[in-house]
Amino acid sequence: MTYRSLDLSGVAPQKSMLSRFGADERGSVAIWVGIALTVFIGCAGMAVDTARGYMLKARLSQALDAAALAGAKSLGTDNVDADITMFFNANFPAQQLDAVLDGPHVVQDATTNTVSVDAKASIDSTLMSVLGFKTITVGAAASAVRGLNGLDVVISIDMSGSMCSPCTKIEAAETAAKTLIETLYADPNPKSVIINGIDYSLLNIGMVPWSAKVNVRYNTAVNNAVYDPAAATKLMVTTDVIHPRTGIAQDHVWVTNISPVRFFDKPPTGWTGGVYARYIDDYRAATSSPPAAAVPNNESNDGDLKLGYGNFGGKDWRAFEAIPPLEGEPVSGSWPSSGEGSNWNSRSKNCYQAYWNDPPSDPTPPTSVGPAPSYWVNANPNQGDANYNDCTRLITHGILPLQGVRDATSKQLVINAIDGLYAPPSSKPEGNTNAPQGLYWAWEVLMSGEPFNEAKASVPFTRTQAIVFLTDGEITGENGDAYKGVFGPGTGAGTTNKHGKISGTENNNLNNRLKQLAANIKGLDPAKGVKIYVVQYDEPSASLKTLLQSVATEPNAPYYYQANDAAALQSAFKKIAASLSVLRLSK
Repeated sequence: MTYRSLDLSGVAPQKSMLSRFGADERGSVAIWVGIALTVFIGCAGMAVDTARGYMLKARLSQALDAAALAGAKSLGTDNVDADITMFFNANFPAQQLDAVLDGPHVVQDATTNTVSVDAKASIDSTLMSVLGFKTITVGAAASAVRGLNGLDVVISIDMSGSMCSPCTKIEAAETAAKTLIETLYADPNPKSVIINGIDYSLLNIGMVPWSAKVNVRYNTAVNNAVYDPAAATKLMVTTDVIHPRTGIAQDHVWVTNISPVRFFDKPPTGWTGGVYARYIDDYRAATSSPPAAAVPNNESNDGDLKLGYGNFGGKDWRAFEAIPPLEGEPVSGSWPSSGEGSNWNSRSKNCYQAYWNDPPSDPTPPTSVGPAPSYWVNANPNQGDANYNDCTRLITHGILPLQGVRDATSKQLVINAIDGLYAPPSSKPEGNTNAPQGLYWAWEVLMSGEPFNEAKASVPFTRTQAIVFLTDGEITGENGDAYKGVFGPGTGAGTTNKHGKISGTENNNLNNRLKQLAANIKGLDPAKGVKIYVVQYDEPSASLKTLLQSVATEPNAPYYYQANDAAALQSAFKKIAASLSVLRLSK
């Protein structure tokens, strides 16, 4: 084999050039620096733009939260979208952030009472654009449930004769009460809501007019019927009712066509709606002849300070006693010239109570009246003499049960009931002042359970319950009042000390019965119980002020006002309306 030698002499120079090219790093450094700078700028841009994105999202979320809350507060009105837009723009000034918006989008759910909002926002990127990311887009959403707050309120208005002395007083009271209703109705809260298939009215208003006694018939705005004895029906009971006064057992009570109230006996012809308080005057003072120890007042037997039907103490108060017209209403005309007894012939007639409450030393009642029933409790102390006044008259105005005020029609029904308080000559204030019964029946109307059962026992939202109580005078007694005149005539009925004790310490009289009733209504914790607003109208009495301040939830505004004229009365009702609105909106 023949070998040839390889001549590399000409190759060496080329090899030297390749070596030098491979060893020359000047161009690669520039390339790598360029690549590194791009990555570095992109990473820095990512940090910067990510921070910008987080800030954008935070601002967007904050704005949507505020907008959702505003929308929820306005739910049920026509202002939802406008309020959401206003609050969103106030918290997310897009022009300052140079953001492009998609939204906010609004969804209202009336079933769950929820408002939901969402939106997207985009801004141009900064350094991230070198990596091809030209914009940053973020999204957020928020929802809020409307904090439903219901309000049940009963207006309790004194309709005693002094409210028409002059009659501009009752007219001013009507105006003030209507202002209260208009203000509450104008509240932006929704008027009703359906939850779990149940329709709830969020604003309910009732009214109880009162004087010496309360007319428990339905207000003519609700039921314009006249009592028909033939339409009265027996309501059978599972266990016998024991009449608290006669002790007789019966298997039924009575219900009439003009009132939901149950009665022990069928009201007689001519009955117009008057009822007695569920009170047993069982106190007896000690006597010396014959010697007898005092019999203490058994407060547990009374139902005038207790809610609803039930057995209280030793008495069965599953119904009320109707006031028969001849027994408790004024009687016109005179007795005939003979046949009634020499002391009564040709004299003016009075209601039966005027004779039954006379002292034993007075002549026996007229023959037509006859002696008092065996269960009748003579006034203690004695009412007066044979010339004692006739009975005080029952007002014609009935009770307006709680009405769901959810539209103009239902609101007008309540307005009409108030306007009907003074419609002379058939409808006007008269009689004397029995504040305990005015407050008691307002409580019955306000709360769930018979006899007036319009209020729902429980609701799936916060509810404020309140009584607005207006009176223009001190408590007075009279024959024919709800307590059968047993506390005596005039203002002494409110201050007497001759009927034992109430709650063990206070004298048993109508003033202290009012105070105890108010305490029962407010409950152990007045801050959580029924709110009682009291207006003392056109009566400067300091003692009345002290009494009424104890009745109110608090002894000062917004729960107590002394209004000396119509302007002050209007102002008081406006402030009460504002207080109720705040309670309804803030919970």
